[in-house]
Amino acid sequence: MLRTSAAGPPPGTAAPPTRVGVERAAWTFYVIAALGSSIGQIWVGVQIPPWPDALPLWARALLVMPFAIVIDLGGAVTAAFADTRRRLGETAYGWRLLSTASVALAVGINIAGHASSPYLATVFGGLGIFAYSVWLLHSAARRRDALRGCGMLRHTAPAYGLWQWKREPAITWRARTLAIDNGHGLVESLTAARTQLAAEARRAALATHIEAKIRARHSHDPILAAIAATTTPIDHVAQQLIDMIDAHGWALLINAEIQPPSPATPPAAPAAQPHHTHDDAHHHNNADECSEDSDRDERDHLTDVPAELTRMMPTNPAAYQRWRRLRVKISERPDATNKQLADDLATSVRTVQRIRAVGAAGLLDSPQPPTGRLLRPARTNGAPYPDATS
Repeated sequence: MLRTSAAGPPPGTAAPPTRVGVERAAWTFYVIAALGSSIGQIWVGVQIPPWPDALPLWARALLVMPFAIVIDLGGAVTAAFADTRRRLGETAYGWRLLSTASVALAVGINIAGHASSPYLATVFGGLGIFAYSVWLLHSAARRRDALRGCGMLRHTAPAYGLWQWKREPAITWRARTLAIDNGHGLVESLTAARTQLAAEARRAALATHIEAKIRARHSHDPILAAIAATTTPIDHVAQQLIDMIDAHGWALLINAEIQPPSPATPPAAPAAQPHHTHDDAHHHNNADECSEDSDRDERDHLTDVPAELTRMMPTNPAAYQRWRRLRVKISERPDATNKQLADDLATSVRTVQRIRAVGAAGLLDSPQPPTGRLLRPARTNGAPYPDATS
């Protein structure tokens, strides 16, 4: 595996970017930190042990220096061994414990040996802790780069930001998992997470109703109901039911139910006509209806006002019977438009509209024409209402 890592990343895997400046700065920091920690330990070794008074300070320092350097260097060496073994997939707990113990010994010597001087204890002890922490982070980053270059590491999750984590924590956690497992980007992972969580919530709610339905089939035997509900893969049933649902059909049905009603248009007032005999009036009214504009809106409906419907009714028995015959033919074709019916029945669009309106109100059910129209009040200008004889 080390040879594979040295040979370079596998095809299709991006190599980690080179960071020569950062690496050099890191090693420079390690050297300075280790030197500082060693100086602190040498300082303690020169002052604390019971050296003979005749032994000069430089001799004491030379005697202590190898031990101080070994302690600091041992922590770095054992940490490097641990990092190498971990790149091969091992846990390397032994090397990691030795590294931690070595650094803890160096830091403890600095803190305990300079206990009389809090400043020196903080500087030398903190310097060792900080250097070792940076080394662990640095080695972990290098190990991840090596594993990623060999294709042995999962993808890196995008940075979602604090606001996204605060606003949608559950969705962000799921998006992070999807990004690590599948290599999704920021927007793609969030979209997939929202879709998955919504589908899971819908499936869970549906599974509750399915279980209740299964138990209801055996309500007479609670034990049998529990067996049926337990042995049935309710989640699979819920998912198959979701896959079988006709969403488009439901949308069409609901759309048809929420459509607003068609606007009603009041009928135009009939023009005043002089009194003629029944034959003349019948002839003139038919001629007037056939001459009306046939391009009028086919679906122009009349208002459902009783007074208006009463004025539409013909008082002539022959015209009334003709309306009844036409109404029968119109009722046989409920889906036809007013224009189609007018063309097929050789009448006008307005006549078809009136027959439909008064027929829906039940005014054409009687075999005799209504007599209430004879009692209508006269117009304000003194002219009587004309009779619709068409």
